[in-house]
Amino acid sequence: TIWYLYRDNLLPHNTKFIGYARTKQSVSEVRERCQKYMKIRPGEEEKLETFWNANNYVAGSYDGRIDYEFLNRIISNHEKGPIANRIFYLAVPPTVFEDVTVNIKNACTSSKGFTRVIIEKPFGRDDVSSEKLSNHLAGLFIEEQIYRIDHYLGKEMVQNLMTIRFANQIFNPAWNRENIASVLISFKEPFGTEGRGGYFDDFGIIR
Repeated sequence: TIWYLYRDNLLPHNTKFIGYARTKQSVSEVRERCQKYMKIRPGEEEKLETFWNANNYVAGSYDGRIDYEFLNRIISNHEKGPIANRIFYLAVPPTVFEDVTVNIKNACTSSKGFTRVIIEKPFGRDDVSSEKLSNHLAGLFIEEQIYRIDHYLGKEMVQNLMTIRFANQIFNPAWNRENIASVLISFKEPFGTEGRGGYFDDFGIIR
């Protein structure tokens, strides 16, 4: 997705991308793993190289302050101009949201621009844990700094339901709470949980 945004000139030209996770790997290894998903079109090879040159990767723990201080130094090395904004996308297990956001706040907040935190679903496992996480984030960031997203709402099939309903005179009058008892959407994917079984026991769509 980041490549598509970069390819279509939808990001500032001087944007840098820094991956951070526990896995010890190089940008070359990340590139090799991503290659089959990137759908490179003829003539895009040079831009692809420029894209990968803008990438970096840092291995570290989720809860170690010193690792985030090192990450902050790496980020700072790329911030050459007078203004530098930082966006942190948290595609991490919900169990480490609190540790990660505390360390971002304490060690990686931008000193010459805005800082934003994007949290991918699931936002808690129920209303109690969701409220707890909301209160935790409110103690670290103002609301304008926080983005919560559910990537399944971005699926074309889900988005098309709205179009089918409101653009169709037959469905629009009937598709409402008086006439529909429940809605079930089934996603069938050609792969298993692949080591994520423990995660789905406590969070996400199966639970």
